[in-house]
Amino acid sequence: MPPVGVQRQYAAFASRMGQGTVAYHPPRTRLPQKTLSLGCFQMRPKTRFISGCLSAVVVLLTSIQIAHTQQTSEALLDTEPPPMFLRTPETILASFVKTESQAREVLKQYTFKRDVVLQTIGPDGQVTGQYVRNSQFLFDDKGNRIERVTYHPPSTIREMRITKEDIQDLAGAQLLGIDIFESAKYQLTYAGQELLDGMRVHRLSVDPSVEPNPHRMRERFFRGSVWIDAVTFQIVKVRGVVEPQGKQRFPTFETWRGPVTSSFSFPTRTEADDILHFPNRDVNYRIRVRYYGYRLFASTVRVKEIHEPSAEVKR
Repeated sequence: MPPVGVQRQYAAFASRMGQGTVAYHPPRTRLPQKTLSLGCFQMRPKTRFISGCLSAVVVLLTSIQIAHTQQTSEALLDTEPPPMFLRTPETILASFVKTESQAREVLKQYTFKRDVVLQTIGPDGQVTGQYVRNSQFLFDDKGNRIERVTYHPPSTIREMRITKEDIQDLAGAQLLGIDIFESAKYQLTYAGQELLDGMRVHRLSVDPSVEPNPHRMRERFFRGSVWIDAVTFQIVKVRGVVEPQGKQRFPTFETWRGPVTSSFSFPTRTEADDILHFPNRDVNYRIRVRYYGYRLFASTVRVKEIHEPSAEVKR
């Protein structure tokens, strides 16, 4: 029961309000409760169990996420390729010489066929003369080219003569571009990076290390450009001319290479379509050469090139 003074105060208040007896209802007594502080929130004891479970779940998920992130990072470290080495013109040239030397060593183990068509073209685009020479080729252990002619009808070209140097170039610079076994004859200069038929390539400028001597026509030199694959450093295309020219004239040609083995590319075609300027006339000269039928050749042969025409001067 409340104290008497309190009861009298309630009675007086009821009388003033014009009411009868007012029952006194004391405030419900509540037991003091302890609280659990979590950050800035106050949590009652009866929610402590739920809060503890939620905290445990949060901690567990956080641990799983951290572990997954670590595993993912380790997996990326295992699968990502190593950083690329910084390429300089010097390292690119060195890689090309090394790769081309390997390709030439492999090529020495192969025999292949070569079909040559040389033509003179008239002012209306018609063929005015033709030279055909089909051969079987292989290389000896020193890298010398060995030719066995399989088909060679008489030439019908009258506007100029096909000389010994023409035949030498067909089996030399027009086939291989720079002869890597005679690399001392050349100066290689890095000329930049380009796109060739959608392929990223490096272009190398090739110049003779000595000036070709027109009185020594048999000593042939390539002058031009070589495009090499930016990844494999193998030759993709060769473009240039063979010197010295002397009193003769030689066309600017292109030789393309394509994959023959799983690792190396070999020549597939040579083309030229050029105007040769002689003292008395200009001749539209066309070259079409196809290389095909590559196959391994087990034997080692040491035979000099045969079926070469005698040295003549173009007129």
